[in-house]
Amino acid sequence: MKDFVQVKGKAFDFRGEPILFSGLGVGSWLNMEHFMMGIPGTDKQIRETFAQVLGRKDGEAFFDSFIMNFMGEADFAFLKEAGVNLLRVPFNYRLFIDDDRPQEYREEGFRYLDRLLALCNQYEIFLLPDLHGVPGGQNPDWHSDNQTGIPQFWHYEIFQEQVIGLWRKIAARYREETYLLGYDLLNEPFLIPKREGMLNAFYEKVTEAIRQEDQNHIIFIEGDFFSMDFSSIALPEDQQTALTFHFYPGVWEKYLTSKDYDASKRVARMDELLTGFDGLREKFGRPILCGEAGVDIDREDIPFTMQLVEETLSLFCKHGLSWTLWSYKDAQWMGLAWPKSDTGWMKLVGKIRDKWSHYGQMQIADELMDEIGKRYTEDFSKELKYELQFQLRGLLYRMEQEYLLKPLLAEYKKEELLSLPESFRFENCGFYEEYRDLLKKYSWQK
Repeated sequence: MKDFVQVKGKAFDFRGEPILFSGLGVGSWLNMEHFMMGIPGTDKQIRETFAQVLGRKDGEAFFDSFIMNFMGEADFAFLKEAGVNLLRVPFNYRLFIDDDRPQEYREEGFRYLDRLLALCNQYEIFLLPDLHGVPGGQNPDWHSDNQTGIPQFWHYEIFQEQVIGLWRKIAARYREETYLLGYDLLNEPFLIPKREGMLNAFYEKVTEAIRQEDQNHIIFIEGDFFSMDFSSIALPEDQQTALTFHFYPGVWEKYLTSKDYDASKRVARMDELLTGFDGLREKFGRPILCGEAGVDIDREDIPFTMQLVEETLSLFCKHGLSWTLWSYKDAQWMGLAWPKSDTGWMKLVGKIRDKWSHYGQMQIADELMDEIGKRYTEDFSKELKYELQFQLRGLLYRMEQEYLLKPLLAEYKKEELLSLPESFRFENCGFYEEYRDLLKKYSWQK
């Protein structure tokens, strides 16, 4: 009997028994996201800005401290008690590959992953590492660490070869890990050039590279259009592959998160959408995992936010689906846990949020694109506008880095900045008890 989670038909199997997963993503930890951290910029830009203010050596020490403080044993004990049996952990390729020496692998990334897996083994929580940011960006948005709004990953084969090599290296190192669920190859690909089968060809190559080193673990395949479109997906010729999708209906149909909207109609619409994803099991004959789902948390109306979360979890339960909600911990935005308001990090965030929000940034880009479009045409297509506003946001990232974040950081003494990561230590954080209780209620680990 294999001591790894395996694909068995349309189900996951562990040590001869079916298993379902209930857990959380650990977003903005090994790949920072601006809205979750309350700080403008992409992962690289945020790190660069701190290094410019602190100096290179202290900048590196700052983010090492951030990583070590953000997730520790106390966090794992809390998550285990909440019924979590899976953590999906996004990471950035730069933790492992130095752009100045791309043929070398950085030991720091493996050190962080070693520590993470040791805690997963200790608490018997499975880990699904998710490659969230790749060279050039696999989608045009901030969460792929894309500073230009153009997913250049798909335009340069050398970038794809780097990622294939990285997954091979990771697989070689962790192939015997029992509590490694598998490999989430690429988060939310989008705007792939219209070349036949480009995404599928990439998945085939990565799968082949991983299998040269690791025959034990599951390979997870995401769909196109931010992991929601599987119409053109063809799975690699590998029996240990599964599918993972993302479920944010309120992002695309905003009325669904309105308190004034009829709850029964909202649940019916969400059920309709989720039924479509559930159909992937029959279509592909493989198990599926919802890798991301969640809502912004309205701190002024926690009951309604928790109602939205529970409606989602109840549907996952109805359909018998494994899930990981987004996300475990952040700067009081959509995380279960968060630094308390009197911590240094949240005081910094308070100053930033007086002048910036990611929704405000998106509105600026939208308005500017309308203005630009009027100068060229009276028939500016929604599709082109949507694509180009990502590129315009790249300009805003740079402005925000130079004229907002850097001046604010410069107001701090070095010692004050270096102490900020301690805000994320478990003992310095609060959490939503209602959210924790929902995790317990709907956990598959009773």
